Amino acid sequence: MDDLTAKIHSIVAESLDLEVDEVSDDSLLYADLDADSLDILDMNYQVRKAFGVEMAVAHIQRHFEQAGIRWLDDNGTVTAEGLAVLNDFMPELDDGRIAVGDRVENVFVVLKVGDLVALLQRALDENG
Repeated sequence: MDDLTAKIHSIVAESLDLEVDEVSDDSLLYADLDADSLDILDMNYQVRKAFGVEMAVAHIQRHFEQAGIRWLDDNGTVTAEGLAVLNDFMPELDDGRIAVGDRVENVFVVLKVGDLVALLQRALDENG
């Protein structure tokens, strides 16, 4: 496990009051680790403190804004265009976790810990 992955596992474990060995790259934040939106905010704070960058939400939102589309329609379901942009930005999500027409209020619902590592790496790369 590289240093970045180990640090994210540690942040997730600390935020969720878990042991580090209970966290794997394949753990779904919400379904497997019982995270909620406040936990995600805490993780983001911990990442910002440790690495000096925002994790995920700001980068995902900015990607949609740059593409000029919304990923959810007025009914709160994933659009085909939104899914294409999301899968372009986060190819690791192109595994069927999200489909057109799904009601996904928060992309973190379908994220795995390994996805956080990838998002953080992108954020670090963007910020040089």
